[in-house]
Amino acid sequence: MNIFIDFEASSLSSQSWPIEVGMAWLEGRKVVVKGRLIIPRVEWDPNDWDPKSEKVHGLQYSAVTTTGSDADEVSDWLLDIVQENTLISDAPDFDQRWLDHLLRRPGPRIMDFDQAAWNTFSDRGNRASSVLSRVYKTKSNRPTTHRAGPDAADLAYAWRAGMSKG
Repeated sequence: MNIFIDFEASSLSSQSWPIEVGMAWLEGRKVVVKGRLIIPRVEWDPNDWDPKSEKVHGLQYSAVTTTGSDADEVSDWLLDIVQENTLISDAPDFDQRWLDHLLRRPGPRIMDFDQAAWNTFSDRGNRASSVLSRVYKTKSNRPTTHRAGPDAADLAYAWRAGMSKG
C-alpha cells in the first residue's frame, strides 16, 4: 500500500524540526487521512522557529507545544501505521529529513511523488498519457493548505484519479 506523507516544520533551515505530520492512503476509493501535531523535544532548538514558516502553515508555537503529542508517541504511532508500506511525498528531501529527525534515526525511505506517478501511470513512458494527466490535473486543482494531513490527502486524491474506476 502507498502512504502519502507530509510534514510541516519549524523552518526550512538545516536545523529545522517537524511540528506536524500527516499521512493519507486509499482504502478502496476512500481517502483516509491521519495527522498529528508534534511537541518539540527539549533538544530541538526553539530559536529555529521561523515566523515566516508560521505564517505559511498557520501553526503558532504555543499551539504546537500545548495541543501536540509527545514526539516519541508520534514516532511510535507513525511507524505502527507505516509498517512495510511505501511512503510517497511531493517534497521527499525535506520530508525525509524531518522523518529521520522525528525518529532519531534513518527512517523508511520516502519516494518522490513525481517518480512514483510516472512509474505507475505513464503509458510505457508516454508523457502525454491521459491517466498521468488526470493525476496532475487533480493535484493542481487542489489548493495547498500547508497543513500536513490535508496536503498528504491531496496526493492521495491525485493518485486515486489515476486509478481505474473499477
